[in-house]
Amino acid sequence: MKQRKKLEKVLESAASDDLTQYVNLVKKLKKRLPFFKGTSLLAAALLKEYLGDISKLDFDPSEILTTPPAGKVIFEDIKDGRARLFINIGKNQKVTPGDIIREIVKHSGIDGKIIGKIDIHSTYSFIEVPEQFAELVMVSLDKTKFRGINIVVEPAKKRKKFE
Repeated sequence: MKQRKKLEKVLESAASDDLTQYVNLVKKLKKRLPFFKGTSLLAAALLKEYLGDISKLDFDPSEILTTPPAGKVIFEDIKDGRARLFINIGKNQKVTPGDIIREIVKHSGIDGKIIGKIDIHSTYSFIEVPEQFAELVMVSLDKTKFRGINIVVEPAKKRKKFE
């Protein structure tokens, strides 16, 4: 029961606390681990340290994970495994696809080659990223600035079909 309470506390913290300092620390630490597994390995090592031996787990972890955490991001516009994101910078800020890719790579650490289509409009843009990296891109760019403008990234609304 003690481990269950600890896990619930971890999930609650992840859903509601300001973890900015910890996220920055994780970004620095994961650079010393394999690229695609760095964050997972860090999380697993921290859970091992915090929970101890879970070989005789007194609960089923899937019980905790069946309900989505509060504030879970829902991506409406997904096509071919790519989530479409809205970003509040565009042609008026003289942004180019390369600028957007550089910002995403710089802040999230994902490979720029996996970023898909980029549509730049006057005051906003749409970008497509693999669904599994969409939330990472959103969180990574949160509270960053581009040419003096606070960047806002949100899931794009589902495209409306015109009849």
